[in-house]
Amino acid sequence: MQPLLWRVYNDVSGNVCDGLDAVNTLVPSYNRFSHHARRALTHTGQVAARLRHPLADTGHLLTGVALAYGSVGSQIMQALNFNAAQAEQTLRMLLPSVPWSPADVPNAADLDAALTLAAQVAAELGHAAVGTGHLLLGLLSADAGQAPALLRALEVSPEQVRRRAWSALQSGPDEPDLQAAKRAARLSELSRRVINAAELLAVQLDHPAVGVGHLLLVMLLEERSPISSQLRRYGLDEARLRAGLDAAHTALLASLEPVLAQARDQAERLGSHYTGTEHLLLTLADDDRSAPILEAYGIAVDALRAQLLADLETNRRRS
Repeated sequence: MQPLLWRVYNDVSGNVCDGLDAVNTLVPSYNRFSHHARRALTHTGQVAARLRHPLADTGHLLTGVALAYGSVGSQIMQALNFNAAQAEQTLRMLLPSVPWSPADVPNAADLDAALTLAAQVAAELGHAAVGTGHLLLGLLSADAGQAPALLRALEVSPEQVRRRAWSALQSGPDEPDLQAAKRAARLSELSRRVINAAELLAVQLDHPAVGVGHLLLVMLLEERSPISSQLRRYGLDEARLRAGLDAAHTALLASLEPVLAQARDQAERLGSHYTGTEHLLLTLADDDRSAPILEAYGIAVDALRAQLLADLETNRRRS
């Protein structure tokens, strides 16, 4: 297993993931960004660190967007023949490096300005989250830092980038937004902590979606929840699940957005005002798409479902 994965897993099991703002220094309000935009921001810092640059600049962000494969922004840059590897080499020549690798790379003022402009674009369009399309428009509006020079060096027209980004945003937000699903789900404090940790894990592993597999792993590692012991009792194979996430198995990346909506309905049917971790797991066990995933990773789904329903009924009677 790569060191990065150990660090992510240890963060989750050590309950370090209470607030995503604390683990990303690029922006002050991390929750305003789509999953793909978060991936782009993570790549931004990684590019700057690899090149031993003392500040993260707009050129790093442009490269970070291109590296967020599967995102709208990445697709736009690929269509315009913007090569991320070539961009990284160009940045190496454009900016001086320092003799050490910075642990945390702070923002250049130009990058902060571009992120602010991206958020303004999203707000003006009525979009709740800032996606990679908004990031591209923010970069172009800022017209500062190394992004303009990088585009010139790679012979990519800023106007073409702008036109394609606007076109992608015309029909609505350019990428899925798990934040909206979280707000609608009326999550308990523990459920919110678990979903936040699943989001963090998916971003750090650079997966294109926050999926069922991420949720299963963080529920298993969140020892403050009784769900952790239930998952172990009914057979979840932790080693196989980790290996599946390392390999980005498609089934494990099935989006959590419909799960959250179904879990809220489940909680209401069972007389709960909040969606707890037990409702999240019961939804996975009940759903025709996710139940086979649980079984594939060792869980005795029928026995787990019966136990969860019994526990929920006991809690209802006590309250």
